Amino acid sequence: MGTAAVFMKVHRTRSLPVSAELANFGYRVLLPDATGQTAAIVRQLDTMLVQARRKAQIIAWHNGADDLHVLQQLPRAAREPRHPGVNAVADAWKNRASRDPSTARCVDTSHDLGPAGLISDTAAAHGLKALKSFAGGQQQASAQQACEALAEERTEDFSADALAGSVLSSAATTALLGGKHAGQLHWDEPLSIFDVLAQVAWEAAPSLLGGVPQARNE
Repeated sequence: MGTAAVFMKVHRTRSLPVSAELANFGYRVLLPDATGQTAAIVRQLDTMLVQARRKAQIIAWHNGADDLHVLQQLPRAAREPRHPGVNAVADAWKNRASRDPSTARCVDTSHDLGPAGLISDTAAAHGLKALKSFAGGQQQASAQQACEALAEERTEDFSADALAGSVLSSAATTALLGGKHAGQLHWDEPLSIFDVLAQVAWEAAPSLLGGVPQARNE
């Protein structure tokens, strides 16, 4: 389905305020534009995890154990090496309460922060407003429909913006919740994820975040 990573600046000793108007973060969205690109996306994700394990203060993931297990089970081509970033983070996820001081702290926003379940449920419990089009099960349904259209080569129905909006809104929400759980980010409730993404990353999904009609694939 694709994936996204959000890179937020935190302070080592104090909590930083977050607002939509002053939001500033880096991000990367990895999406397929044809079938058969899963391995390439996983390799890019793995590279990010290798870097994050050593350079980040916090790695936040929603239901991380489930996703990491799936990533570890994906088939690999003959002689293709195991993914060191995925494997290292998966090992760290098993005992998040104890870590090597030289590596990132791991936070599962579903289980460590709660309530466990959908990312939109956890967001609502902690003062974050999910994108209306991606609240609850609508997020998964929208992304699934886009993936099915891609797999069936129904290019007229494939929406890259639906995929990008789904993974990016999840990543941004998870980053904020992870920072809150670690005591390094805070905001005045309620904070709108739409407003945060529209301020920083509208070009990732312009038809959803920037008010720009999505061009049809030719």
